[in-house]
Amino acid sequence: MNSLKGTGLNPAVFQSANKNDSMEQAKNVFASRTGRFLIILFIFFSFTSCKDTDTDLIPTDRSRIIAIMQGTRAAMKAPGWIVGIRAPAGVHEYSGGKACRDGDVRMETTDLIRIGSITKTFTATLVLILCDEGVLNLDEKLSNYYPAFPGAGMITIRHLLSHTSGIPTWDEDEEIRMQIYNGTGNWTIDKLIDWAAQQSLLSEPGEGFHYSNIGYFLLGKIMEAKTLKSIDELLQEKICQPLGFTHTFMPGSPDPAGDVIHGYDESGGSVEDMSGTPQADAINFELAWTAGGMMTNIDELSQWARALAGGQLLSDSMYMAQMPVLHPPTPEVPYYTGYGMGVSQTDVWIGHTGAICGFVCYMQYYPEGDVSIITFFNKFSAFDIEANAADLKATGENFKTLATYMCPNTLQPEP
Repeated sequence: MNSLKGTGLNPAVFQSANKNDSMEQAKNVFASRTGRFLIILFIFFSFTSCKDTDTDLIPTDRSRIIAIMQGTRAAMKAPGWIVGIRAPAGVHEYSGGKACRDGDVRMETTDLIRIGSITKTFTATLVLILCDEGVLNLDEKLSNYYPAFPGAGMITIRHLLSHTSGIPTWDEDEEIRMQIYNGTGNWTIDKLIDWAAQQSLLSEPGEGFHYSNIGYFLLGKIMEAKTLKSIDELLQEKICQPLGFTHTFMPGSPDPAGDVIHGYDESGGSVEDMSGTPQADAINFELAWTAGGMMTNIDELSQWARALAGGQLLSDSMYMAQMPVLHPPTPEVPYYTGYGMGVSQTDVWIGHTGAICGFVCYMQYYPEGDVSIITFFNKFSAFDIEANAADLKATGENFKTLATYMCPNTLQPEP
């Protein structure tokens, strides 16, 4: 059925007729007026297809790559950074700066990293694996599990995966956010789901896209109910063991063993260590889970980018369902864009991005060249819109510069 899957090419790219070789101007939906802070959906970058797919020609100047990362670290005042680049010509993993300023702890490429909303790529793939196994069905109704939700008889697992359920997300509610910032409210995932069940839908199921972390909480609850296993048990059994991952997991506590990188935030006017604070523990652990709570390392995330884009763990039909259908350029967004089931796509680059309190991570894979780029900084300002936007701009320019260097003739739209 999917004749392109084995080659690493994404057949969904070709579902839009008469498209040029242009890449999207990715939309930042994070820095809204309400200060939505948990996850970035699209990032400040634009890029086009590589004209030369001979990856032996991709530059591998260690000093140049490190200079790019160090420049961004200085611009955003991040303590440290990690970059991982994989291509047929070789693997390049570098780190710099500090994992923790106190005690002068250096950042290492082997350190565990928090990946924020990149977690959604794993969550969605788990759901699709269970669909392949007949445990779940994409057209199964939410009413089978949460009948109290408005529209539950129309909302399907497919809608939850693709953010088209119409269910609102807690991090756009000013009152909830302020309670979390102030360490009050005692919010849990179950309480947030109950809150969402009392809200009106933002659109009819299937009629509009609205990024919802609560939708991905519901997917986690559904999987645990149907399998009687925890999400981490499912993650290890269905994804990590088949791929040989030993450092990828869903934490069971805010500070798991091996977690040495501290996250920093500039919302208060100076760069402060947020690790261990109630705000960071809430955003990064208690209220993250299947929407943004996973940890891994740069090496396994690079391998995951390739496995995800190639549908390595899925049947052809589930792979085709997961990959986005690209929407043509518009005057507002003059690039091809798409979001599938836990996967974003910018023309030929496939992946996801994630930002939580103190951390921001990019994961992108270019199937035609078999090239992945992973970047990570241990600074992200969650609580102030201006500081948040400055961090996004700096890290977006970082990715743009790296991708332009690695693959010349990219990152500018075609005339």
